[in-house]
Amino acid sequence: MSQDLKWKQDRLVIQSQFKKENDKTCHLLGFNNYILYMKDHQKGPKKYVPLDFEIKFEILRDKVVKKSENEDSLGQIKGICLIKDIGNDKILQERYYGEENLIKQWREYLSNRINQWQFHQMFRVYKKIGKGNFASVYMAQNIENEKNMAIKVFSKQVAYAEEQGKKAILNELQIMRQLNHTHIMQMYEVYETQNSLYVGLELLEGGSLYDLIKEKTLLSTSQIQQIMVGVLQGLHHMHQKDIMHRDLKLENILFKHQKKMDSVVIADYGLATKVNEPVYLYSRCGTPGFVAPEVINLKDQKAHYSEVCDIYSLGLVFYILLSGKQAFSGKSYGTVIKQNREAVINFQIKQLQQAPSSAMDLMRRMLEKDPNRRISAADCLKHPFLAEMNNYMADDSVNDSIDEDNELGGVASRMNALNEEVIKFDIFRRNAIMNSPGSPGIVETQQLKQQKVIDSVNQIQMNSPLLNGKIQTIDSLSNIGTPKIKSSFFQSPLIKHSQFKQILPQQQKQDHQFTQQKR
Repeated sequence: MSQDLKWKQDRLVIQSQFKKENDKTCHLLGFNNYILYMKDHQKGPKKYVPLDFEIKFEILRDKVVKKSENEDSLGQIKGICLIKDIGNDKILQERYYGEENLIKQWREYLSNRINQWQFHQMFRVYKKIGKGNFASVYMAQNIENEKNMAIKVFSKQVAYAEEQGKKAILNELQIMRQLNHTHIMQMYEVYETQNSLYVGLELLEGGSLYDLIKEKTLLSTSQIQQIMVGVLQGLHHMHQKDIMHRDLKLENILFKHQKKMDSVVIADYGLATKVNEPVYLYSRCGTPGFVAPEVINLKDQKAHYSEVCDIYSLGLVFYILLSGKQAFSGKSYGTVIKQNREAVINFQIKQLQQAPSSAMDLMRRMLEKDPNRRISAADCLKHPFLAEMNNYMADDSVNDSIDEDNELGGVASRMNALNEEVIKFDIFRRNAIMNSPGSPGIVETQQLKQQKVIDSVNQIQMNSPLLNGKIQTIDSLSNIGTPKIKSSFFQSPLIKHSQFKQILPQQQKQDHQFTQQKR
């Protein structure tokens, strides 16, 4: 155990008495970043376990005698196992036994810090809902609590082979474990096998803001206020924790429920980082057309900027919501980059002439080129254009659907005038802009490669190669079974839990063999 560890000064999160396999008692003390093991509570700690990416945990259960091949019931919880993979098909593991409620408390503590070992026996997997170059997304249900999730599956071998791939995974998981807000996409838990990572994410059914704009959906002023307030409340939560998103755009603003503007959430934390990191994992990053000037014009890769870069990006989204046009509306990647660098915004276009004066004032404050003068998320929510809606949504009393017969004002009418050129460019940007190597769902054109060479001096790192949302939705797979779930949300065609082997046969076979070796 490290002699420098000042555990008596650190905040103790959880402590409990357990039984070992030899039936002797021991004590575990859980802190924010490590666990201490004591044989005798009076004699001090004997072992130190850092809660880093190399340590996993597994819930131990009684064995269940299955009556049929498709039965997926789980045995009663009896203990917890800490695991470290030391390579060459060898692991170190320590088992601790206790009553079920105690183990569940430790599971909650550990799942917020490290990955859980194994996956397949814990979930019913119904339907493949997305795919990328090396990641796939499945609609699934946790067997124990029947919670529906989107499970994003990564091949560790492929993901770790990407430039800074493992570091990017670790960063994103750490960021998402710190976030817990109704307007931020929730990460429930992370499972791991020898070959794969399984990330359990909140299942969002309402599509993206990009979809609404593309479909020319009419939005009232009230609905625009709901979207802005929801995103700003999520940003305020992040910024209070000194976290900045760095890739806010239409595609990363999603909805939990269709046509419910107050269910808006911020997604995709592949570029998120702590503001005060010594050196950012990616310094000049984001999507052209939505990047703050202090980020896109960064010269020193070791320089820092603040969380108000997100406010600028959201201001550009706000511009689209109010006018139906992009602030940087070039028809090519190079033109958009140039306009984004210069950060010259035309507030005099005819589409904005009838916009509410308070909305225009807020937008100008959000799109202030000087980050030192730019408005914060907290002050945005206090602004006259949003303050009343912020109070309503804070009380959970707003539920304004786009199906409701609310009166559409001038803003909504302008939304109907979205021109096809803007949409065509948005599709071009979505599928052809510069991206980091291996990002799922990105097609690199010859024109784009040439633009990369032209812009190589000021290259922007677009996205991490991992949990970056670059998953293309696919049509339903052919029906190969009826799900056991009773919820009406799951409609055929679906993938039955027992048929999951047909989706990832080699991967599951390897994982099963690994499990047997370790046992």
